[in-house]
Amino acid sequence: MTQNPATPQIPSFNPSEMMNLYLQGKHELLCDQFLNVIDFFRKQTFEKATPSSQYFINTFVKHFLNLFTQPDFRLENDYGTRFINYNRTISNIVAISSFGTTDAYLEILRDQTANFAKILTLYSARNTVQFDRKALFDVLPGLASLWYLEYASIFYSGMASPIVHKNLQEHFNFNHPGLVITHNFQELYFGSTYVDGVCDRPIKAHINRSLQTFVKTLPPIRNKPDKKKIAVISTSWVPTHSVYRTLSAYVQSLKPKYHLTHIQPGNYGKQETGMFDDSFIIATVNGKPDMSRLLESNFQAVFLPDVGMCAESILLANMRIAPIQMMSTGHPVSTFGSEVDYFMSGVDVEGPNAENNYSERLVLLPGMGAIHNRPSYVPRERKKEPNETLLINCPWFAQKINYPFMATVKKLLDGMKRKVMLRIFVGVSTSGANDHLPFVREITRQLGSDRVEIYSHLEYQRYMEIMEPADMAIDPFHFGGSNIVSDSICLRMPTVTWEGSKWYARIGSQMLRLIGVADCIATNETEYLEKIWHLAHNDEAREAVRKRMQAADLENTVYSTKEAQYFLDAVDYLIENNDRLKAEKDRTPIRIPVR
Repeated sequence: MTQNPATPQIPSFNPSEMMNLYLQGKHELLCDQFLNVIDFFRKQTFEKATPSSQYFINTFVKHFLNLFTQPDFRLENDYGTRFINYNRTISNIVAISSFGTTDAYLEILRDQTANFAKILTLYSARNTVQFDRKALFDVLPGLASLWYLEYASIFYSGMASPIVHKNLQEHFNFNHPGLVITHNFQELYFGSTYVDGVCDRPIKAHINRSLQTFVKTLPPIRNKPDKKKIAVISTSWVPTHSVYRTLSAYVQSLKPKYHLTHIQPGNYGKQETGMFDDSFIIATVNGKPDMSRLLESNFQAVFLPDVGMCAESILLANMRIAPIQMMSTGHPVSTFGSEVDYFMSGVDVEGPNAENNYSERLVLLPGMGAIHNRPSYVPRERKKEPNETLLINCPWFAQKINYPFMATVKKLLDGMKRKVMLRIFVGVSTSGANDHLPFVREITRQLGSDRVEIYSHLEYQRYMEIMEPADMAIDPFHFGGSNIVSDSICLRMPTVTWEGSKWYARIGSQMLRLIGVADCIATNETEYLEKIWHLAHNDEAREAVRKRMQAADLENTVYSTKEAQYFLDAVDYLIENNDRLKAEKDRTPIRIPVR
């Protein structure tokens, strides 16, 4: 089942009128009618399909695909570009319909003339039909680049599908000199992270090169560094955001020694600027940042805590704004080739040879590389009635649910000897381009509608209220959770993690170690399944874990701020030694000593 509001009011269209426009050769008017309906689907998310809305979608898709793939139907002027821009939305509409995919229609288009823009409109990661990417780029690299971006954006909701997951792996590993990425690159940068932990490296390197070429067209930044001036560039600096919840104590540690300026790139809502001496916005105008406030600056260092969370942060990471440029675990992955010099992380979380996971030089602080603010939610210690269905919290976010992990979850459910309900919390990642219903249908198709509840669009307090009565929680893999594990710990919720090789797959496990429940940490799929089955089937064992969590001193472990001081030590060290460090070829992590 899925917990969501009612279906929005859908626009009307007349199939006979569409056919008449086609027969009369009024193709631009027909395109406008198609785009009007498709644009509605991009802006309005269907949380469920009623019989009437399903009939509407089937009818529209039938007529759209039939007319769109007629040999004499032409996309003149800029209509080809406009339709390609709706590739993801069209893929989702067709996925909601009874057609499922555009496979058959792509085969119809394959041997037609003047078919290029039509193919790029209908060709998505949901297709089993394949076209040679190199051939597409060899024809028209500009349109192919636009398609490449749209094709990739299906990661928000589609990766639970084995077809989509495989296609995206191939897509992000593809490279071509004609692939130009200077807009919508956030979809690629952010989305590639969640596929397999490998394919993000080549595409991020390509994005960085494209942006560094673009940056050369902008006015140069003239910096006269003042050793006491540090800028923090963030669009996520609000108390409820995961970035603020894990990194605000680090920034606070720089006071009062340093003069701090908060810079908000883009127009993303009001930020919490109380800890800063100064703040300003870099507005985005016609797709370009207004850099006038930075052209003459005096920052010795800039800290970008959330590179990848918006397009502007990625662009700024590819500029040289200050002599020292740092990032951290707000979005805990390397840029793989930007202008950022140092990645600030935690020695207690990073594994062996962790420097291989970063293009930036790794700076290892004592502790976790994050200082978790205690959640604002106050547990109410709700009690369940005995002998109910076992409730398992899965606060995973949609993009973290890729097919290999889905296969593990399927094994998990098939091995259960009692009735189980997975409560999957997907955040708001499926809120665009009508991603939600295709996502829900793929999850329920693989796992069964009687074994999952899917929640989206929840305010934080409501999310925690629904989480609290559950019996246990499980962390996803390969991209695990940080704040979601913190939320479960706050609720004293027995939680099983699967520890991997990167920070984002290790932070949750380290938090469990700190509170004395290391026995809930798995290091491979077999252990992961066995630990979950053990807690699911053994009420006494699960309660014993809960009691240990209740007895844990959270204020002096998970929510302790004592290690925030080491961020200040690291900044001091980098400022005093930057010239020497930059001259070194050594990539050994810089270790900040305990004091």
